[in-house]
Order: sequence, then structure tokens, then C-alpha cells
Amino acid sequence: MYVIHAKSSKVEKSFNKLLSGLSDNVKIRIVKTLCSSPKSSTSQSSVSGRIEKKGKFWQYYVTAGDRVIYSVIDKPKRIVMVQFAGNHNDAGIFLRNN
Repeated sequence: MYVIHAKSSKVEKSFNKLLSGLSDNVKIRIVKTLCSSPKSSTSQSSVSGRIEKKGKFWQYYVTAGDRVIYSVIDKPKRIVMVQFAGNHNDAGIFLRNN
């Protein structure tokens, strides 16, 4: 199991704000996916729940408009480090700048 951490308090607030607007089932699915298999690329027809590798980061499509961008650290501890949480446009800017 991976542990979810945020890169900074600002990112943590963004991640929590993103989660707060979602249903309980979606929140559980997101946390479960990030904790159990954050690198599993999915090829579902729907945008929601899809995971893609974007350069050195992974991107989880929470909804059609929201994204969580994270890095995965396997050693010494298994950590999912959330780098960004927000909307699609801001995610694109984050990826271009990082």
C-alpha cells in the first residue's frame, strides 16, 4: 500500500478542496486507486478514473475537468506525492512548467 502525501500545504488544500466537492463513492475510489495501484494505466472509455503517465508524473483524471498530478516513490517507502490538484487548464500549465 502507498501512503498519500502532498508536496506542500497549498497542494494539500487544493487536493482536499477537490475531494470535498465529490461524492463519497468517488472519493473512496480515488483514494483506493492511489493507495493500491497508482501506476496502473487504464484505458477506460470514460475520462473519469483514467490514469496516464505524463513525463515524469502520473495524472489521474478525477472528472472531465479535474486532475490530480502526482509522482510515485517506491523506495525506501511507498509514497504517492501529490504535486498538483485542480482543473484541466491549470494542470496543463503545471505540466508545461515542470
